[in-house]
Amino acid sequence: MAVTLQAWRASLQALLPPGRAFTREPDSVLSKVMDGIAAMYLAAQLKFETLLEQADPRMAMGMLPDWERLLGLPDACLPLDTLSTVERQSIAFQRLTEQGGQSRAYYIRLAELYGEPGVTITEFSQFTCRSACTDALYSPDDQFVWRVNIPRPAANVRPFTSQSTCMSPLFAFDASLAECPIRDRKPAHTTVIFAYAVPLIGVSYVVGESQVF
Repeated sequence: MAVTLQAWRASLQALLPPGRAFTREPDSVLSKVMDGIAAMYLAAQLKFETLLEQADPRMAMGMLPDWERLLGLPDACLPLDTLSTVERQSIAFQRLTEQGGQSRAYYIRLAELYGEPGVTITEFSQFTCRSACTDALYSPDDQFVWRVNIPRPAANVRPFTSQSTCMSPLFAFDASLAECPIRDRKPAHTTVIFAYAVPLIGVSYVVGESQVF
């Protein structure tokens, strides 16, 4: 709202009784007192407008810690000290609006809310006598595995080098923020793995889990 100090002063002066004792001259002592009162009203109004904006966690700044406390954040998936303000706002909004689910659409939407738009999900079917001869040889256990394909390269990829220990992975990377909440909400009888689009020796997707692929 474009309310100014002058508008508040005019509103206060309009409440004064008529007469020469209650002058409206800009340089008068009374007008200066009115300016001081008007400034307090204007500050209160601006503060109230800011609070209205922060009713949406995506806009919250000063009230973001209150939103996080209300929504049970941080949790095991979210070390907030490593996140930017924008990421914290997005996560708080996701937690506020989440309704749960176990469909493809739910997990795709969940990934999008954590900053990963355009993911796809791959499920694996057991190879049977009715399968085509070109089908992959997935086992009975594979039908309980599903893969989240993240269409971007993995962040901060760290390859195995001559300085690495023998227990180090061939490649390590920073996991997406979407990994932990998806793994936390997966059906209990299933295993979820994650794949990132990485331009590595012509491979389109490199499957990773627990930040190692």
